[in-house]
Amino acid sequence: MSGDPTKDLADVRTWTTDALAGRLADLDEAYHRRANSPVPDAVYDRIKGELLRRDPKHPALAAVGAPVDGEPGDKVEHAQAMLSLDKCTTLDEFWAWYRGCLAGATDRANSPRLDDEARAWSQTPLGALVALPKIDGLACSLRYDAAGRLVRAATRGDGRIGEDVTANARKLSTVVQQLPANRFAGGLEVRGEIYLPLSRFAEVADTYANPRNLAAGTLKAKDNPAIDPGWLAFFAYDLLGAQLPTESSKLEALAGMGFAVPSWRRVCAPEAQAAFDGFDAARPADEFEADGIVLRLDDCGLAQRLGVTSHHPRGAIAWKYAASADTTTLQSVHWSVARTGTITPVALVAPVSLSGATVTRATLHNLSNLRRLGLAPGDVVEIVRRGGVIPHVERVVTPSAAPRCAPPTHCPSCGTATRVVARDDGKGGKAVEILMCGDPANCVTARQRSLLHYCQALELEGFGDKVVETLIDQGLCDNPADLYELTAEDLRPLPRFGEILVGNLLGQITRTRRVELPAFLVALGIAALGKSTAQLLASRGDLAAVRAMTLDDIAQLHSLGDKTAAAIVSGLRDKAGLVDALLRHVEVVQPAAAEMAGAGPMAGEVVVFTGALSSMGRRDAQQLVVRLGGIAGDSVTAETTLLVVGGDELDAAEPSSKLKKARKLQAAGGAIRIERADAFFFRVQGSP
Repeated sequence: MSGDPTKDLADVRTWTTDALAGRLADLDEAYHRRANSPVPDAVYDRIKGELLRRDPKHPALAAVGAPVDGEPGDKVEHAQAMLSLDKCTTLDEFWAWYRGCLAGATDRANSPRLDDEARAWSQTPLGALVALPKIDGLACSLRYDAAGRLVRAATRGDGRIGEDVTANARKLSTVVQQLPANRFAGGLEVRGEIYLPLSRFAEVADTYANPRNLAAGTLKAKDNPAIDPGWLAFFAYDLLGAQLPTESSKLEALAGMGFAVPSWRRVCAPEAQAAFDGFDAARPADEFEADGIVLRLDDCGLAQRLGVTSHHPRGAIAWKYAASADTTTLQSVHWSVARTGTITPVALVAPVSLSGATVTRATLHNLSNLRRLGLAPGDVVEIVRRGGVIPHVERVVTPSAAPRCAPPTHCPSCGTATRVVARDDGKGGKAVEILMCGDPANCVTARQRSLLHYCQALELEGFGDKVVETLIDQGLCDNPADLYELTAEDLRPLPRFGEILVGNLLGQITRTRRVELPAFLVALGIAALGKSTAQLLASRGDLAAVRAMTLDDIAQLHSLGDKTAAAIVSGLRDKAGLVDALLRHVEVVQPAAAEMAGAGPMAGEVVVFTGALSSMGRRDAQQLVVRLGGIAGDSVTAETTLLVVGGDELDAAEPSSKLKKARKLQAAGGAIRIERADAFFFRVQGSP
């Protein structure tokens, strides 16, 4: 838009009404037509909110999508318009919408007791709601004929005309190709959201800006999509043509047909805040991005009577989360030295509120990403807090005139000249540039973090940041092997090292002179070697056998692959000197059940525990799994085969994030099983 005064994105109150409307139209066109998000949702909402405040009936506010371009045959007319949703951001705004539903249902718009009546009405079946996450993906319609065959998939487009994406939609494992015997003579239409799971996006996050844009571009691609369309997933949330009476019965029917449906719950209006908070708290465990929750009147007949506007249905509303993306100003770039000698850029930014937290630092990942962004102090940048966890810089929105940030020529910790190394990112051979300390073995910060990791991995109590820092500063330790040469005479002269502390520290060192192989492997600090992987390697032989394993040997193990295998082989090679030094002091032994690996009753199982275990502690239960030949994991992943649930969590109204993820994996066709803890312990050891 020419003359668009968007340099100050925060203060949209200074814009003219025409500028607001024009910018809103441009943003809607970019989002719906080109699968692009030029500004964060928070900025979009500020623009739309200001226009709504000035002119609630402005035509720009009624737009749903953008017209579809394409050759004849690419366009699909929707039998029923695919509308957008009205939005709210506060509890008061939610209640205002809900009172409007009551007024429309009972013709009591002028009742002086409307608030009281709304709360009473919410307890009736007619006033019930269905709450589910508002997934940030691409709305899609699937049409099935009377025989239950998928015949057409289409995007929302402008709400009336969408784009045919049948060929690519058929490649999604979560899109049902053939429905069970269909009693609906007129066929069915299933609506839902297509998205890119975050675990898949993590594999290409250095290359692409965000999962929604990548999912949209892939779904619409006619040739050579950026990623395999099979990576995409579909969540169903609406069913047309079945004439079912409630939204909850629709969701149950969709699940019965084999569709993955998002986690949902039936609530009354006073429970809406708790539902909102519950979905928000669960976001870190979700495999999708969500920007809020959707609340629908459960009664379909009432929703139909309330009708629709040109923009949205009156019987549903989207309650938006606090912004997880917004713009702020880059102040400087800080370079952080990791224990491996990797030097990582970190953006220091003006404070910005994201997902309820104030953010002042954001990761830049690596040197390649810094160069791609081309950052300079004073840039207006978009900060994203994906899943409400780690903030990172997504892009530059408005560049400044200052010189671009350059990487340091010398290590910020030790002053050694830096070097740039290229590492395969595992995405088709693309190299990522990493900045390294030129002499990581002698870099104080890297040595300190490596030593601290070793102490934490082996649970050496007392060896915290200050103690490790003192040992390095005094020249007593350069690497973990030096710990085993420490004496009381070395430690007593150190400041604040009394007799009790010295005795405790030496006792902890003695305890770790005999270490089981999995713990030893984890303590080496190789990035790809976590607990589950270490247990898997240890099941194949002793330390000498593990060190002799080739890339092919490791890649063929359950749940591992070429990328992980390469990282392990490279890491063991790089740590060879440290391993040899440690073996002069440490005896590395096989776990008690090593000889049972591959033949025990739990061979091939990857087991995770959640909830309260009444018969034994969590760590003892994990050791039981290992003794029986299985692998004990800490978190639910695609490789997990069994989730053991303690207490009454299976029946809880708000299940744990592990249980939620396991159920989602099951819904998506994963092989994971869920078992109560008492049944599990009875099965494997004969007693609950």
